[in-house]
Formats: sequence, structure tokens, C-alpha cells
Amino acid sequence: VWQSGKQQMISKGNGDRLLFLYEKDATPLAVKPTVTKPLFTETVPQIAASQVKNEINDFKRQPLMVSPMSFSGPCMSKGDVNGDGLEDVFVGGDVHTPGTLFTQQKNGKFIGDQTPFTLDKDCEDTDAAFFDANGDGHMDLYVVSGGYHNFSPGEVRLQDRLYLNNGKGGLVKAEKALPEMLGSKSCARIADFNGDGHPDIFVGGRVVPSRYPEPPTSYLLINDGKGHFTNQIKKIAPELEKIGMITDAASIDLNGDKKPDLVVVGEWMPLSVYINENGKLQNRTSKYFDKEYSGWWNKLQVADMNGDGKPDLIAGNLGLNSQCRASDTEPAELIYKDFDDNGAIDPILCFYIQGKSYPYLTRDELLDQMSIMRPRFPDYKSYADATLKDVFTSEELEGAKTLKANFLKTAYFESTSGGKFKEKSLPMQAQFAPVYTITPLDYDGDGFQDLLMCGNLNQARIRFGKYAANHGVLLKGNGKGNFTYVPEQKSGLKLKGDVRSVIALNNTLYVGINQQKVRAFQFNQQQTK
Repeated sequence: VWQSGKQQMISKGNGDRLLFLYEKDATPLAVKPTVTKPLFTETVPQIAASQVKNEINDFKRQPLMVSPMSFSGPCMSKGDVNGDGLEDVFVGGDVHTPGTLFTQQKNGKFIGDQTPFTLDKDCEDTDAAFFDANGDGHMDLYVVSGGYHNFSPGEVRLQDRLYLNNGKGGLVKAEKALPEMLGSKSCARIADFNGDGHPDIFVGGRVVPSRYPEPPTSYLLINDGKGHFTNQIKKIAPELEKIGMITDAASIDLNGDKKPDLVVVGEWMPLSVYINENGKLQNRTSKYFDKEYSGWWNKLQVADMNGDGKPDLIAGNLGLNSQCRASDTEPAELIYKDFDDNGAIDPILCFYIQGKSYPYLTRDELLDQMSIMRPRFPDYKSYADATLKDVFTSEELEGAKTLKANFLKTAYFESTSGGKFKEKSLPMQAQFAPVYTITPLDYDGDGFQDLLMCGNLNQARIRFGKYAANHGVLLKGNGKGNFTYVPEQKSGLKLKGDVRSVIALNNTLYVGINQQKVRAFQFNQQQTK
């Protein structure tokens, strides 16, 4: 199969031959004409939001990063802000472009307003959540601040924000509601973690700008009931404060005690479970998983996919359509330290080849990062077979920290009768590209949960190449935890670009794509409520 989609059949013959293949001799893939209406049809989005294209290159700041950090938006969140029974939508902004609150009208249209967020237009919104922060019965809005390329650790643009509802659907920034939180963050999850009847917030730290992959700070904000929050993560969940580069989290009751527990995922992190016990969040991952699932996780979703009344986990990962390989016995590794004492972190990515772990970086990349290595490797031949221990002396490796990933698949973890989660395979199309959004839905109204997975990463490291093979992977569920892929021609989803958010509203899917406008796809069959 050629890249254009043309096919060419090579007849069997004797081996040990040199074959010359020409695309001009291939034939186009035969597609049977169909008159069946696709499941989704693209329509004009009622939410008129878009991101401006930029020329950001995170690798100019840290050339040896594994993945870029600056392309996480747009985030989207929905909630009824003005109490009219219609869901409204917040679409997050990026640097120089404020977020927008779209208020839904009775005719299904939306009116956008950026006024509450204009003064924060230099922030980069990475997540948002509607909830009643001060107990007045109205939906308030929490917005997470993140970013990497144009940010420095500790600067005020990284402060999260809380916008309180004035009771008429208007949002006003609460200036002193939050503690100082000057880190780049990824997600906010709302739950009453201390059991006092007031909603609290877990905020996951994503990255320390210019210091990847050092662990950033995460926060656990406890509500006094009046919309004022204090960070009590050291008291309630000290292990979570510097757990790693969190990309997503979910608050669910895993053990049926009516208390919210927490599941977190991240880059170079194991999928981790924290159970709410005696006023603290305790790491109980080994109780729920038989092995460690450490990956380059991007997304975590919770849904009952097999109808047994217990929450299952679906987690978006890098996928298997890449040069990267990792397993329990031969994990991907990231060794980092300031090896040349110039004040900058040097992350060294390593993969196993034939039983030995080798640095992924080329000699040129090594010397560009650490010129002191030039005498050690005067030519390409001297570097060709060098392992990590050949590159660095034992003294240089002292104090270096190591991150590992043994699992790169996007995965479905089914809750079993014994309380543990069991990994079950998804169709191979789920592995074609990194998955950043996972949307449970019942597109055909059969009463069984289906899944829509979207993602891609077009600003990936040059040697990895672009990850762009996910055009919207729709998986039909059978209600028993098994899934089949719905072909693109049938689904009608033809998404190009880096999808970072999806919300379902009024029988329509709204898709937030990085550096593009929001797109809308209408269900051609009514979604089951």
C-alpha cells in the first residue's frame, strides 16, 4: 500500500531477488459506493471560537525534550451559568487571546463574551470546570493556567483563576479566593475530598518551564464553604505534591464508601490510585492493579463500559504507531541531570535494542547539548555503539534521576468482580496516534456505551515525525466491554489536526482543535440519554 492509498500486488516468486516497485503501476483502492448516511455530519458550529496559528517550537528551549508542552488547548467545559436550563460553554484562551463564555439561547445559538477574561489574556488556559464554589446555587468557573514556551517558573501568568457568578449569569474574577499557584498545570478535578460538604479542587501540575522533566507542584485546594481555598496537599496527600508531570486525573468512588478517591495519570508516570482513608489520600495502586502501567499518558476517562454498575477506566497514551518501544523487561527510560553544570537540565532518552539500552539522541544532538563530550566522541564511529554508561562516567551519573515507561498503549481497564482493574485490548485503530480526548457516548441509541477517541501531535520531535493518523476513532461498544472500530466512511468523522477537547451538546459534538477553529458534527441518530 502506497502513501497515497494506491495498492500493488506482488506475486509470489523465488526469494533472493531485487524488486523495483513504482507507484505509477499501482491501482487506487477500490471503495464500494455507499448511499448510507454517515453517523455524523459536519455542520456550522454555533460556538464560533478559534485559535491563532503560531510558530512556537518548544525544542528550541529544551532540545532534548521528549514531547512539546505548549499545544494543550483549547480546553472546553460546559455548565448552566444563568440558570435557564440550557448548558453554556467556556472555551479556553491562549496567550494574547482571552477565553470566551458562550451563553446558549433558546433557539440553540450561542452568544460569546470575553469581557470577564480580558485582563487574563496573557494566561494560557489548559483546563476549566464549572461548579458552585461559594454555595449560592449558581455555577462558578475555575480556570487552570499552564503553558511552557513563553513562561518562566514562578511568574504571575501561571496563577489559576476563579470567576464567581453574580447570580445573573455574569462572571466576576475573585481576586483573593485562591492561594499562590505559580506553576504550569494541566487539570482541575472537583470533589469534596475532606467530607465537609463543600467542593474542593485537585489541580495537577504539568511541567516546570525550562526544567523538563523535573516534577512540578500539584495542589489540593480545600474550600471553606464561602469560595475561599487553601492548599492542603501537604496535609492530605503529601505524595501527590511532587508525584510527576500529571496530564489528567479523575475523582471517583472506587471502594463504595461514598468518599471521593483520585486516579491520576501523567507523562513518565504510572497510572496511580489514591484512596480517601481517614482524611488522607493514600496510594493504593497495587490493590487495584496487578502490575505497574507507566506510560506517556495524555487522558483519563471514567465510564461504566460493561454495564456492571462499576466504573471502568479508559486511558489515552502514545499508542503503538511510533519508533518508541517499551515493555516490562525493556522499558523506555529518561535519565536527567545537569550533566555539564551549566544550569540546564539534560534529559537523555534511552530505548532498548537487542537487550541493551542506548541513548536515542544522535552524536550531533549530544554535542549540541553538551560540548564537553566532543573529546570523548571525536567522530561518529566512536559514538555508534555507545550505551549510557559509555557516554557518562559513573561519577557523572551520580545524582541523576531516572523515569521509566513500560506501557505505551491506549488502554481500557475493566473493573472486575474482585475490585481490581484488568487491561483489555482495544481495536488497533486506537493505537494509530496519541490519544488526547476520550468521549463516552451512545451514538446509535442501543443502550450501550461507545467511545470516541481523538488526538494527534503534529509538533512532535522531528526524529519521531508527526503523529497525525487519528481522524476521530469511533469504537462501538457491545455493553460487555468489547469494542469494534467504525470505519471513517461510516462515522463521517474526518478530523485533521491536534484535537484537544470534545464536548457533546444538543445532539452535536463540538471539537476543539489546536490552532484551528472549533468544528461541529451533528448526530444523525439521536443520542441515548
